[in-house]
Amino acid sequence: MYVFSQGQIFIIFFILGLCIGIIFDIFRAFRKTVKIPDFITGIQDMIFMAIVGILIVNTLILTNHGQIRFYIIFAVLVGISFYFLTISKICMIILQEFMKICKKLLFFLFFSKKLWLKKKDFK
Repeated sequence: MYVFSQGQIFIIFFILGLCIGIIFDIFRAFRKTVKIPDFITGIQDMIFMAIVGILIVNTLILTNHGQIRFYIIFAVLVGISFYFLTISKICMIILQEFMKICKKLLFFLFFSKKLWLKKKDFK
């Protein structure tokens, strides 16, 4: 394996670390927007771990023939750390506002459907 390809693999796994941070913030924003029971939180954690595991394993197989190297683990950790130290706060604000809008939209659609069905029954 050449040094140049190791550099490319490092960058790929750094970007994967950024993606893992974004996925984590999506789950975190959902939890802050929608109140859910604790056992659902546990299920969400398992879904998050499965998604991240699949992403890492697939990326390892595609880029490095499944070989785990120290610099790969380091790149993922640096990517996650970089994300949380730089743009996580901005992303959380955007994600929470987006989820609040989605929540209101779903409530409106559900509530208006309920009203529409009641009006239909009166006729």
